[in-house]
Amino acid sequence: MTVARYHPLLVALHWFLGAFLVLDLFLGTFLLKTIPNASPDKLEALGAHMTGGMVILLLMGLRLTVRTASAKPPAAIAGHRLLDALARVSHVALYVLVFSMVATGLATALIADLFAIVFAQSGAPLPATFDDLPTRVLHGYIAKALAALITLHVTAALYHQFVRRDGLLRRMWFGRRFVSSHASPNTGAVRAPAE
Repeated sequence: MTVARYHPLLVALHWFLGAFLVLDLFLGTFLLKTIPNASPDKLEALGAHMTGGMVILLLMGLRLTVRTASAKPPAAIAGHRLLDALARVSHVALYVLVFSMVATGLATALIADLFAIVFAQSGAPLPATFDDLPTRVLHGYIAKALAALITLHVTAALYHQFVRRDGLLRRMWFGRRFVSSHASPNTGAVRAPAE
């Protein structure tokens, strides 16, 4: 028997986290920047962004655990050794960037005492700006790198789906996980890290 699909929990986490990451990146990159720190709306937006970051941390930890512990399809191939190497590096980089985003966000929150201000409603004002905090600046750079990597990931998936037509996306969807070893590669049992 060959593993043709990822574990169902991993599939669910992949799609949920993908959407959630994009939403939290959008909230942090576009919405939060437009709200002045003196505005009461900033506390609500920061609360949503920080909660999103904590949920992402927990789910990414669960995702990494399930990915490590469960059987995976054989590595997929993109048709070129350089692309295959890029796929391996980019999948590791996705984890590194997400955990780095959370770490720099948490560091910024601790330095600026945001947990007390936003969640405990201490009444203390927000700093006039977060731009003078090195952790916040790094958080912004990582956000840009993560957005670029997510774009690359989606582009690679579309390349497999519409150019190579190798059925790679089926691996990251629900269905029968194991197939006969004699099954066609189009069952999703193809060779390189699609996920």
